[in-house]
Amino acid sequence: AAAASTAAPAAAASTAAESTAVASAAAAAGAARSGARPYDFNGDGRRDLAIGSPNGTVAGKRGAGFVSVVHGSRSGLDTRRKKVISQNTPGVPGAAETGDHFGSGLVSADFNRDGYADLAVGAPGEDAGRRANAGNVTIIWGSRSGLGSRASAYGEAGGGARHRFGETLTVGDIQGDGSPELFVSVPGTSSYTWLYFGSGRARAVGARTLSAVDVDRSWLASGDVNGDGRGDVVYAWFDADDPEIEHRRGFTVFHGTANGRFSKGRTVYTTVHALAVGDFNGDRRADIAVGDTDDRPSVGGRVTVYRGGLFGLGGSYAIDQATSGVPGLGINEDVFGYSLAVGDANRDGRADLAVGAPKADVGRTFDAGRAYLLLGSPKGLTGRGARTVSQNTSGVPGGAEEYDHFGFQVSLLDHTGDGAADLAVGAPDEDRGDGGVTVVRGAPAGLTTHGAVAVGSPTFGTRGRNARLGGLLGR
Repeated sequence: AAAASTAAPAAAASTAAESTAVASAAAAAGAARSGARPYDFNGDGRRDLAIGSPNGTVAGKRGAGFVSVVHGSRSGLDTRRKKVISQNTPGVPGAAETGDHFGSGLVSADFNRDGYADLAVGAPGEDAGRRANAGNVTIIWGSRSGLGSRASAYGEAGGGARHRFGETLTVGDIQGDGSPELFVSVPGTSSYTWLYFGSGRARAVGARTLSAVDVDRSWLASGDVNGDGRGDVVYAWFDADDPEIEHRRGFTVFHGTANGRFSKGRTVYTTVHALAVGDFNGDRRADIAVGDTDDRPSVGGRVTVYRGGLFGLGGSYAIDQATSGVPGLGINEDVFGYSLAVGDANRDGRADLAVGAPKADVGRTFDAGRAYLLLGSPKGLTGRGARTVSQNTSGVPGGAEEYDHFGFQVSLLDHTGDGAADLAVGAPDEDRGDGGVTVVRGAPAGLTTHGAVAVGSPTFGTRGRNARLGGLLGR
């Protein structure tokens, strides 16, 4: 594979020069100073939808991977404005190759502070010379027209074979200075690393080894867990080879500091199948939600929430399908908690949690899948007002079919700009692996199916390319 480029992004162009209207120029300049919100690639105040297809075929190269993007609008997703990006796209460094898995990791921030969100894309299967699966991360820079033809690729300094750099990504502000940092997992070395972006340049700031063995899966999420005004990063891992050994599964909290270094916080050894961070009770300290899809101790899976606290973590509580107010009844292998996402769907100022249960039955339709919305409250997440959505829900496009796995991935982003996060739900095995994504609008009651839309491979022209749309969503 082509070696990763370390070229710095070009300096941001003046937004004022791009408009002849004084009011538009002033608004754009303000956005550039504060930075665009994540996934707002064209700076219009509405989040766009990014879908990763890391096993997709590009120019006959299986598993090369690509990313599909559709813009948000006042009325929801605007399928007239969409694009598919791969390593064969002009301006993207490298070339699409078999097994690169471009699109395995997705995260967004306005890294160069030009008023347009950028998209970081992980390709853990990218080779570096003779080092197979060393991995890299490509940042595709936003612009007035969305993700454009400018991109920069970064590899791990001295990265080794099978390190899988870029498999998982997150963004946080560990210094509390308003400038985002990109964090990159390296599961093939049982460590994480991070890249700091400032003044249009990137540099590695550090790395920490978590154990003596590499891991099968890892997750990253960020938020201000201790409420000190600086972002913290949560790194979770799970090794399927011997999950009964305590140190092979769990998560660690790393607290941000003014000097851009981490202060290691608490480690919790527990089963992890999904991870999300958000302030569910509105106390200005982010809580950590961990999905555990095992049928014990909860039939069908559960979500455990570890409360944020002044000294890192407080107590914990669990929610499952037996919790009062949560619709339905859990059965074995529902895998409730397989995917998690945080956002404010009902605009009450507290984070809500989307939960995927992709193997839940819908009536007599096996493994059709469901998604749930759990609402935040002063007590944290509860079952009160909880909603569930399937493809048989009235107003939702399509219909539930066996093994679609609706809920495989979930996200909560405001695609309409009305302040309410919308629920996107992936069903990667719909239409024989072409996949699809359904978006349900946020509302004061949590969700409304009015205006729900679905996008699939025909939307992007990726039918027959193993797109598995909905297998990975930017969130």
